[in-house]
Amino acid sequence: MRYFDVSYTDKNVTVEQVTEAVAKEVDGPGKLLGYRAMQKKLRQEHELNVPRDLVYAAMQEVDPQGLETRGGVGNGRQKKKGKYTTKGPNFVHSLDGVDKRMGYQNSTFPLAIYGCIDTASRKILWLKIWVSNSNPQQIGRWYLEYLFETRVMPWYLRLDKGTETGTMATMHAYLHRMLGNEDPSNTIIYGPSTSNQVKVQGKLF
Repeated sequence: MRYFDVSYTDKNVTVEQVTEAVAKEVDGPGKLLGYRAMQKKLRQEHELNVPRDLVYAAMQEVDPQGLETRGGVGNGRQKKKGKYTTKGPNFVHSLDGVDKRMGYQNSTFPLAIYGCIDTASRKILWLKIWVSNSNPQQIGRWYLEYLFETRVMPWYLRLDKGTETGTMATMHAYLHRMLGNEDPSNTIIYGPSTSNQVKVQGKLF
C-alpha cells in the first residue's frame, strides 16, 4: 500500500473539514448515526479518510446530546476498577504514559508524559516529559536512572502490554534474577492503568 502511495488515513485532512462534514450530516440524514457509521459515511460521501477517534471528537463537539441520546456511545462501558493487594511502600510500582495531550496525529503539541507511582502511597516517584513515550530504550533508561539515584527497586512492576515497556521489564526481571529470586518473570504484573486501585490493610486507595 505504501509503495502505491495508498493510505487508509489522509493526514492532510484538517479538523475543521471533519467538523464541517459532521455538522452537515448531523443536520441532515446522518443525525442518528453512531460514530462508526459516521466515519464510514465521511469516507464514502465526503472522501475524508480520517480515523474514528477524530470523527468521535468532532461529533462530541458538534452534537454531544445526540451521542448521549443514541445510547451514550463511548460512555458507561468501562469495567469496574480492579483491586490488588500491596504489602506497603515500594512493593509495587505502577508505570504508564499518556499522549492524549499531543493532539491530532500526535503532532499538534508533541509533548508526551511517562511516569511512575508507588501504588501504596500514591506518591509520584518520577515523571518525564518528552517528545515521545513509545521508545522502549528511552523508557528503560528513565527507569535505570531512577534505580541508580534512589537505590530502591520494587518487588513488582505493574505495566500495560505496550511495546514501550519491554526493555524496562527485561531489566527489572534481570536484576531480580541477579539477586537470586527463583522466578524473576513473576515480578512483572500486566494490566491497564485504569485499574490501578489497591487495597492496603482493608482500605482502598
